[in-house]
Amino acid sequence: MNYPMSIEATAATFVKGGMFPDLKSEEQAATLLIIGRGFNISDYDSVTGLYLRQGKVNMHANVMATAIKASGKYDYEVVENSDQQCEIKFLRVDATGRHPLGFHTFSMAQAQRAGLNKNFTWKQYPEAMLFARCISAGYRAHCPDALGAAPVYVEQHGEMEVEGKGDTNPPPPQRVVEEKPK
Repeated sequence: MNYPMSIEATAATFVKGGMFPDLKSEEQAATLLIIGRGFNISDYDSVTGLYLRQGKVNMHANVMATAIKASGKYDYEVVENSDQQCEIKFLRVDATGRHPLGFHTFSMAQAQRAGLNKNFTWKQYPEAMLFARCISAGYRAHCPDALGAAPVYVEQHGEMEVEGKGDTNPPPPQRVVEEKPK
């Protein structure tokens, strides 16, 4: 990927532009850009689709879905996406074609068991949330190297569910670098 501006200049532009209120400092933006460029994703996707939580890189589902398709070695097909269930078929791609790796499903019943359906976004956009959970779980299970060797975590999916058993109020996601005191 071609990056015409340096990390420092890009970070300064994003922060000074004010269009990304979550970015509190140039250092924070630069950290996201360094991580994103390491994954070979665009600077925009880095500042809007990546964040750190408990020291681990987390990524939004749309970034994972794009990475799967752009990898050249994986693909997916949505088999079903309703307000009750999402099922996705994951494929390996090579010179001989597309080969099934497996299916992943995430349902409202699973969301209810995990207590997710109480969230406003789950109530308003169940199809989108089911897709996000399904693509993220499938990414981890079937194509975890779509962005290279670094592990990628999804908020409230994976590590948080294991570590957070019994923790009904996990800490909110945080951006990469704390804001400097003024």
